[in-house]
Amino acid sequence: MKSLFDGVGVALVTPFLDNKIDFSSLQKLLEKCISEGADAIVALATTGEAATISFAERKQVILFCKKVIAQRAKLIVGTGQNNFSVCKKLTRQAKSLGADGCLVVTPYYNKTTQNGLIKFYEELAKIKFPIIMYNVPARTGLNLELSTIEKIISSNPFVFGIKESTCDINRIIKLHKICKDKIAIYSGEDDLNFLFYCLGGNGTISVTANAYCKQVKEVFSACANEKLKLGLSKQNLLSNINSLMFCETNPVPIKYALHKLNIISSPQVRMPLVQLEISHKAMIDETINRP
Repeated sequence: MKSLFDGVGVALVTPFLDNKIDFSSLQKLLEKCISEGADAIVALATTGEAATISFAERKQVILFCKKVIAQRAKLIVGTGQNNFSVCKKLTRQAKSLGADGCLVVTPYYNKTTQNGLIKFYEELAKIKFPIIMYNVPARTGLNLELSTIEKIISSNPFVFGIKESTCDINRIIKLHKICKDKIAIYSGEDDLNFLFYCLGGNGTISVTANAYCKQVKEVFSACANEKLKLGLSKQNLLSNINSLMFCETNPVPIKYALHKLNIISSPQVRMPLVQLEISHKAMIDETINRP
């Protein structure tokens, strides 16, 4: 089976200070995640506010992450775009800078067909760089259909996995049947990590793991060792936190939590995102130290 990693991938935030990348906070965050068992760092994707990061900034972040990680975890870079030529450029950049693979969201807004999706990943594979597909219809307005996934993985040697961000249990069960022993499947919904593992999933690409990597890894490890009751209890301990991390648009809540935990210097996000509502700040403040 093709796989870039098994276990916990951190959907990494990009810390900002005065609207510039805060590399001091980024180093602190990376060291924390790796020390707590992160198997992969997934930089410059949705949680990393990739849409607001310039090409030059991307280079800085990739090289910085690679240096700090120092092969202690895989480095996967988000390169998805609805402009295919830009997606190719970003993917080539990630490859040339020494990343281990790329996370590529289905092209949003343009509303291509399922055949268009097959062609999109087929053309991207010509770069010869490992790809994790990313299905998140709530953000893209486009669902990667199961029959399309089956066609892609049967013919595309550079698709190594899929991150699935849906809550349709029936779909998730069928997805695991399609991908079993072929490519890795990663949970894109922190609330459903335990379910993904029970069905044979290879891990998670987790928002919550920015702040609670140790606890997220404990759920995976318990399930990997067939200690399902323990895994479920560990997952339940994270239930409130997982919900709060999505009380507003990701990564606004997780950045606030990381700031309150003194892991990053500022909860700043770039426009069009804005700071967390006061009521949600209070909810996170009450819960943040419990896991």
